[in-house]
Amino acid sequence: MARHGDIMARRIGVALATGLLAWGLMSSAVVRADHLSPKHDPWAQPWELERLALLEVPEGMVSVPGGPFLMGSNPKVDRAAGPQELPQRPVSLDAFEIDRYEVTNVHYLRFVLGTGAAWPEFWMQDPFLEKMALHPVIGVSWEEADAYCRWVGKRLPTEAEWEKAARGEDGRVFPWGNEPAGWMKSNIAHSGSKRGFKYPPLANVNRYDKGVSPYGVYQMAGNVSEWVSDWFDPEYYRSSLSDNPTGPAAGELKVFRGGSWNEDPEVARSAGRNGGTPDRKSYLTGLRCAKSALGKGLEAKGERGESASSLLPLASSR
Repeated sequence: MARHGDIMARRIGVALATGLLAWGLMSSAVVRADHLSPKHDPWAQPWELERLALLEVPEGMVSVPGGPFLMGSNPKVDRAAGPQELPQRPVSLDAFEIDRYEVTNVHYLRFVLGTGAAWPEFWMQDPFLEKMALHPVIGVSWEEADAYCRWVGKRLPTEAEWEKAARGEDGRVFPWGNEPAGWMKSNIAHSGSKRGFKYPPLANVNRYDKGVSPYGVYQMAGNVSEWVSDWFDPEYYRSSLSDNPTGPAAGELKVFRGGSWNEDPEVARSAGRNGGTPDRKSYLTGLRCAKSALGKGLEAKGERGESASSLLPLASSR
């Protein structure tokens, strides 16, 4: 394990050195929204960026077995069920893997330094305080989330994969069961909580072990909502495939799931669905990645009409 860790550290170091050099040449051309831009030069201390990028953070993926699960909502069980979640029906998926934790600020910093990707708007402290290293990254568009997952050799999960990873096979309302969300299980805006905007009250991605999903996935309810790969159609469930659905072939909005720190528990239900434009950047939304098991890529299904090459991961130095 130590040998593997040393190899990974060296790989990251090489990627960071290359990225820092590129950013040193490009930083004068970086443009950010005026109302969120730091009033200092975020690249003034490149050694601090590399130190943060080399911090240890929670890692790993969990395996989700193939087979059927109940997708969507049953209004008789879930009174908060919305029309876009109906009907509830069995859906069968191939086996896949999904990140155990949401993508952290540290993970995304490695991507920024390794590729020259845009600096997230909510990084205001060169780029963030160390105590925020294990917070999920926020303010990332669907396009950026997709690029990140490809860079690390993964992809965004489909909406069906995300839901199965969150609730298991039995159609439960939340990852932990049908009981209401509580303070010990999730980072959600419960009644009476006071939330600030200056910096969101995010939790470390490895908190709330009492609220993990049946497969051991953390924070599938609350903290940040998460982008998935599918286009959003509120009526899609009425005609979707029962085997490995990947969403409509096209659309205007992309799906995000799971609710956030500043939303009611009803929004964080495992079947809850929301959509945003692919360029939407919100302080409520982050991401996690997935990958197919045994080399069975979703591109073989062809439901989206995309070519196989469009679903391949981007070249990564990791």
